Amino acid sequence: MTNHLHLLITTDLGNGMSKVMQYIGRYYVQYFNDQYQLTGTLWEGLYKATLLDS
Repeated sequence: MTNHLHLLITTDLGNGMSKVMQYIGRYYVQYFNDQYQLTGTLWEGLYKATLLDS
C-alpha cells in the first residue's frame, strides 16, 4: 500500500508528539504540495492518533 504510512513514535516530552505533527504540517506539506501542484492540508481529516501502552 503506497498511498499511506503508519508512524509509531515514542517521546519523553509531554508535547513531543504535537511538535512532530506541527513540523510535518508546516514543512513537509509545503514540499508535497509543491511537488504535486496541490493545495490545502495533507491530512484533510485523515489524521488519527491512538495511544498505545508500552
